Amino acid sequence: MNPVLVATAVTVVAGAIVAISSRDARVAILGLSLTLLGTPLLSEPIPAPLPLAARIVAALLALELLWITIRATTSATCGSLVGWPVEALTAAAAFVVGAGVGGGLATSGLAVGGAGAGTTSIIVAAACCLVALAATPLGHGRDVLRLGIGATLLLAGGTTLSAALVGPPGTLGQLVISGMTVALGAAVAALCANAFAARGDLGLGGGRTREAGGRPAPLQARPPVDE
Repeated sequence: MNPVLVATAVTVVAGAIVAISSRDARVAILGLSLTLLGTPLLSEPIPAPLPLAARIVAALLALELLWITIRATTSATCGSLVGWPVEALTAAAAFVVGAGVGGGLATSGLAVGGAGAGTTSIIVAAACCLVALAATPLGHGRDVLRLGIGATLLLAGGTTLSAALVGPPGTLGQLVISGMTVALGAAVAALCANAFAARGDLGLGGGRTREAGGRPAPLQARPPVDE
């Protein structure tokens, strides 16, 4: 088993846990950066230099768009509904299940990616972690940024799972994934800016976003209504 691959998988999953758990949007984006920059390396073989560079540049561009938007609006976000310990336990359970499924598929010949059983099990385990961690913000997200992070994790998990089971995509496939990453980052950044302009925070519906310390964010004062 490749220890570098294991370290990369752990880093990717740890970044995802930070991304969905932190109530500070800046910390969440930093966690997301670990996931997006490490995901292209969860492949056997590793993509060629040009497609790999395209994936990394696309991830950096998407992260930069989010960072610029958060700096211009607010860093307060809701964070996880259940807390990081529960998210970490969820990731651990998904990792165990994914490793078993991936190893079984590789041994039985159903995974045609070409990697060994140990490598396939690690990549599938990391992919299952990303998909499992994306479920909470997508299903119960209370602000735009959390929904965007959930969608990004789902994209990263889906592409990683595909690379493990059917083999890494070619140059065109890598460029398509890069384009999807940038488009998703731009869409989330635009939605965050629109939400802040409309209600003064990143929240959805009538609830208020929490500040980094866990306190409810102050509501914006409403203009007086003429009688």
